[in-house]
Amino acid sequence: MKSKAFIIKRNEISQELTNYWKIMHVHNVLNKNYERKYNLKEIYSNIKTLSEERALVKLKLQAINLGLKKFSDLPAECNQFNIFRLGELKELKKQLGLIKTINPVLKAKKGKKALNRTEELTANWIKARIKELDLEILELSEKLEKFNEETDFDDECAPMVLAA
Repeated sequence: MKSKAFIIKRNEISQELTNYWKIMHVHNVLNKNYERKYNLKEIYSNIKTLSEERALVKLKLQAINLGLKKFSDLPAECNQFNIFRLGELKELKKQLGLIKTINPVLKAKKGKKALNRTEELTANWIKARIKELDLEILELSEKLEKFNEETDFDDECAPMVLAA
C-alpha cells in the first residue's frame, strides 16, 4: 500500500472517533421521555478498537517515513507502537472525563425515579474505565521509561540522509 492510503485510513479513523465521542458526550444524559438511539457501552468498545487500529496505522506511516519498505523491517526493539498507544490511551481517558453524568449525590438523594433525566454511563462506570486506563497508561509509561534509561544512541556520525 502507498503512504497516501494509510494517511486516508488514519484520517477516516480519526473522523469516526470524533463522531463516536460526540455521540457519547451528547447522548449520555437525556430527558426521561427521550428514547435512546445508541448503546454507549458498545460505542465505547468500538472507540477502543479504533484507537488501537489508529495507533497501528500511525506505526505503519512511521515505518514508511523512515524509508522502510516492509512492515516486518521494523526492529523488534522498536518502541514507537507503545508511544502511539500511550497517546491513544491518554486521549481515551481525557474524553471519558468530559462525559457528563448525573450528580451521584443528587441521584442518591432524590432517587433515580424522581429525576427527569436518565444516564446510560454512570459516574461510577466512567471512573472504573478511567482506572483501567490509568493502569494501562502506567504500565506503558514504565516500559517507555525503562527503554529510555537502558537504550544508548550513538550520534557521533551524521546519518546518511544528512550526509547526502
